[in-house]
Amino acid sequence: MKHIHVYALLLMSVFLISCGQNKTGLPQANIKSEINDIGPNIMVRNLKKGRNGAILIAGPNNSSFGDVFRYDGKSFTNLTNKIGPHRFWDVLEDRRGNMWFATTDSGVYYYNNSAPLGAGVKSIQHFTTKEGLANNRVMSVYEDKAGMIWFGTGSGISRFDGKSFQNFTIPNAPRVYNDGKWNNDVNTVVEDKTGKLWVGTRGAAFVYDGKKFTALTHNGEPFIDVWSIIEDKKGNIWLSGFNGFKVSQTGGLWRYDGSTFTKVSERGANTIVEDKKGNIWTTGSVNPANPTVQALSRYAANSLDGKPMVTELKSGKAFYGLLEANDGSIWFGDATGVYRYDGKTITDFYNKADQKKYIIDTKQSVVVWKGSMVFGGWEGTKFLGDGSNTGDVDILKGELLIENSRLMSGAVEVDMKTIENFVDQRSLNQLPAFFDVKKFPVAAFAITKVETGNGGNAKVPNDGSIRVNDGNVKVTGNLTIEGITKAVTFPAKMQFKDGMDGIVEMNGALIIDRTDWGIDYSSEKHFDKSGDGIISDEVKLFMKIVAKKVKR
Repeated sequence: MKHIHVYALLLMSVFLISCGQNKTGLPQANIKSEINDIGPNIMVRNLKKGRNGAILIAGPNNSSFGDVFRYDGKSFTNLTNKIGPHRFWDVLEDRRGNMWFATTDSGVYYYNNSAPLGAGVKSIQHFTTKEGLANNRVMSVYEDKAGMIWFGTGSGISRFDGKSFQNFTIPNAPRVYNDGKWNNDVNTVVEDKTGKLWVGTRGAAFVYDGKKFTALTHNGEPFIDVWSIIEDKKGNIWLSGFNGFKVSQTGGLWRYDGSTFTKVSERGANTIVEDKKGNIWTTGSVNPANPTVQALSRYAANSLDGKPMVTELKSGKAFYGLLEANDGSIWFGDATGVYRYDGKTITDFYNKADQKKYIIDTKQSVVVWKGSMVFGGWEGTKFLGDGSNTGDVDILKGELLIENSRLMSGAVEVDMKTIENFVDQRSLNQLPAFFDVKKFPVAAFAITKVETGNGGNAKVPNDGSIRVNDGNVKVTGNLTIEGITKAVTFPAKMQFKDGMDGIVEMNGALIIDRTDWGIDYSSEKHFDKSGDGIISDEVKLFMKIVAKKVKR
């Protein structure tokens, strides 16, 4: 009876339902919207060029995990979904076509170009502190002219020569938080034309000549918390010091000509790019006193020697990654996805017109399973029950798309490794393994169709929310477990609160036959071979999904 209880627990846990300087007279960009459901949907931290004009996009896709995407001019491809959930922060495609994925929780993952992307986990190498990396928190990855790969980590810089790592510790600099430890939390690394390395950290900024690190200072004060450094076509170095709660004289956007630092703007810069025409583009804070107000800004090339002419093309709460593509378009990322500016139009690659995106709150959402044995247990004439048991499973991330106050589509992913949280290991050791969580770490459910009750009509309450009467919503979608995808349908109750607090709630119940996914141990279908320990093929899943609207 105990072993059957454990099996039911193991089976069910894996199923998921499964402004500062303002515009300067240049025209405001028109906004065009497109949608691509598999593209990045929340935070875009870094944008890099790949081979053949591809755009590489890295960043957390929710509060805990992230992904890396490639855009080939037509569609997005998730490059890291086979690796499993990690906080992917940066990406590099090196000169040999190999891919490097930097994470802030698990070191670096490396795809060898000899094995095609997506071919499977055999083509992946994983570098951590065990292999010599300075720290498993990696914020940046960079290839120098000699083909060396540099990593900015939480404990200094690591250089990889193809065989081993060499680590560099950055010395303390004066007047940095009264604590030099932040100097080894590295944000960015870039090589100039002379072969020197420029390093931005959460502490000070440094230049490394191959022998020693020298702190960058202006009037004796260091540049603090530098996230981006570039060298322009003329050989000038651009960087941005900290703009925020503690305003310093080195805050803002700066240019260094080799002897003199010149402040170009009070605006901060999370990322800096020079385009083909010599314009400087930045993403970051607009006002040094308020880092929560940010924008995509352009500094006109013909104004950089005097008072700069700044155009603010899009504003919001958080802007990070920035890149000029081969065709001259500007790509940038914010807290809700990725955009492209072609000189006239800003294209949003995720949010569709009249469609609102809601991100599932994984802390307030839950999936609960219920399973049982076919035969009950008895003690004399006393019925002990049918071994029914319930438990929950962790949701990694998910979203719902709402159009005209109706659910249109959505998706959710579940961490298969959370099985371990619910299993009695002593009993498990006596049982065969059910799931290959290393090969299939994530299960998924994608909505393909939603039918509403009341003839498709929904009444609009006076409080501004939309509620579907009687809960008559029928949801159909594809449930994927261990590479097997099956269509399922279940009823749900929906409550929309657009006019109140931007929250959508969905309660549903789904009944599935576990054997449809190849889970047939002690199945009813094998009664003659299973003895008396028969586990019901029917599994019931109860869902409470809470999703919050993404604010733009």
